Amino acid sequence: MSDTAVQDSPPLVEVQRRKIANVLRGAPWIYPNAVRQAPEVPGLVRVVTEQQRFVGWADFNPAAPIPARLLTRDEEWPGEELFLRQRLQRALERRMGLGYGFHAGGLRMVNGEGDGLPGLVIDAYGTTLIYDFYSRAMCERRDLLISIMRGQFADYRHVARMGADAARREGCEPLVPEDCELIFGENGVRFSMQLAATQKTGCYLDQRDNRRLVAHWASGRRVLDLFCYHGGFSLAALASGAQDVLAIDSSQDALDVALANAARNGVHLQIQRTDVFSALPDMSDEAPFDMIICDPPKLAPGRKDRAKGLKAYRHLCRQCLRLLAPGGVLMLSSCSQVIDSGHLLDILSQTASRQGKALDVVAVTQHPADHPWPVGFLTGRYLSTVFVEYRGEL
Repeated sequence: MSDTAVQDSPPLVEVQRRKIANVLRGAPWIYPNAVRQAPEVPGLVRVVTEQQRFVGWADFNPAAPIPARLLTRDEEWPGEELFLRQRLQRALERRMGLGYGFHAGGLRMVNGEGDGLPGLVIDAYGTTLIYDFYSRAMCERRDLLISIMRGQFADYRHVARMGADAARREGCEPLVPEDCELIFGENGVRFSMQLAATQKTGCYLDQRDNRRLVAHWASGRRVLDLFCYHGGFSLAALASGAQDVLAIDSSQDALDVALANAARNGVHLQIQRTDVFSALPDMSDEAPFDMIICDPPKLAPGRKDRAKGLKAYRHLCRQCLRLLAPGGVLMLSSCSQVIDSGHLLDILSQTASRQGKALDVVAVTQHPADHPWPVGFLTGRYLSTVFVEYRGEL
């Protein structure tokens, strides 16, 4: 559909005003129970209330669990290309204003809803841009998006992907890119990995600031890195003078990447392929550790999973504190939006009390500044991390 046609007779989605309180607070998602009337095909729509009051322009997909993703509250639609150019430019200027440069490191250039482009993530790894699509509409704009970005990053490699889970939710086909090598640096560590062997866009850039904290505190310590994936925390610790690091993961492929990057950086990494939950109770002979990194995968994808996820975190916390040396630091992280730092602090407090240990909180963090999220959109605040120091016995 042309922009002229959109302006002349835009498709309408009618919603119940009382069920879009989240949108009126700044969230960009409109859920199915709010929709009263809508077209049967996906596309750009004008959203109005049952009283025909204008709400905004949105990408609409009747097959998706989030049928409408709000793009703008402005009355006039500026057209696809101008809209995308303005939003992309604002995202790039924001990164520059926050002190980020476009260099050899990893950087989130566009963070979906936080940059007014719901359904789109763009991560930079050195001179490669990875476009990761979470909505059908943004995926269909990929040629235009890449064309716009090439205007400023002509010498970069541009790679587009849409994972199988996102494609299934959106009712479309996955977008599988050709494999390519991602090379980038972070905190003095050089990384290289194959895109085909990674999750999401290659590396968890949201943990970058936490890896810096680990590096700052790692010197001279014995470190245990649980759910280590490609060993980002392990390598940060070793590069900063950790005495030794034991990295544990259930994926041999992930451990192989970690070992290759350890060799590339001239450090020795010990690995163990096993299930963390079952292995921890039998690790007393290898304890104590002066630093333990516990960054599990998403243990509670939704509210219905919260109780099960909290039970898993209590098990992890109990075992980690048992293995932690006095004066040691434990990092406990959650990438589940429904389990936040308050939950983690409660678990740490209760577990420490039962074990008779005194813990001091030394840092509570979330994702870094290149991962912004609208203040009224709590779903965008998904990463919570707590660092505690084991001071001694109670």
